[in-house]
Amino acid sequence: MIDEQKLAILEKEVKENPKSIFAHHRLAIGYWQAGKLKEAIETFVRLLELDPPNFEARINFGTLLAQMGRLEEAKKQFEIALKAYPSSPEALVNLGLVHFHLGELEEAKKYYQKALEIKPDWPPVLVNLSTVCVEEGNFDEAVQYCQKALEIDPKFSMAYNNLAVAYYQAGNIEEAAEALKKAEELGYPVEESLKKMIQEALHAKS
Repeated sequence: MIDEQKLAILEKEVKENPKSIFAHHRLAIGYWQAGKLKEAIETFVRLLELDPPNFEARINFGTLLAQMGRLEEAKKQFEIALKAYPSSPEALVNLGLVHFHLGELEEAKKYYQKALEIKPDWPPVLVNLSTVCVEEGNFDEAVQYCQKALEIDPKFSMAYNNLAVAYYQAGNIEEAAEALKKAEELGYPVEESLKKMIQEALHAKS
């Protein structure tokens, strides 16, 4: 969180340097951190009018819009970024996230896989793919993506959580319980509903 005094300094910097790309970017991020989202959006818009090809600003603006639930607008920003930098794994992953939240699973999967072609050893994206696979009902494939993520980063707690979900959905309850336990040990904020479902399934089998 940024305080009003620091914001005032950033605002003064923009006022004194109205064409400064860096000053606008710092102010946009400052507004965002302060929860002043309307002002953040307005500042990002001005920044991108000054410097349309600014990749970092496009990604940050798209991320802000996505967090606000303005997914179609976010998608547009990420698409512009990707058009400028077709080999950017960051733009590809963000497009994957937006498509996933729009319920467009095939598109999400396509962008995640393209990102992995460029950056293969990327555990968070492998886990994102596992989430898509679970939504599609491809539980074995989801397990494989989680296992690959854990080969790269054995302490990636989110991968254990997703592994638990995939195992549970596939009916492999003991494996689900083991994966969930590992996720908790590594500090992942496991949902109580998932824990309860796995515990009840274990009890029913015993």
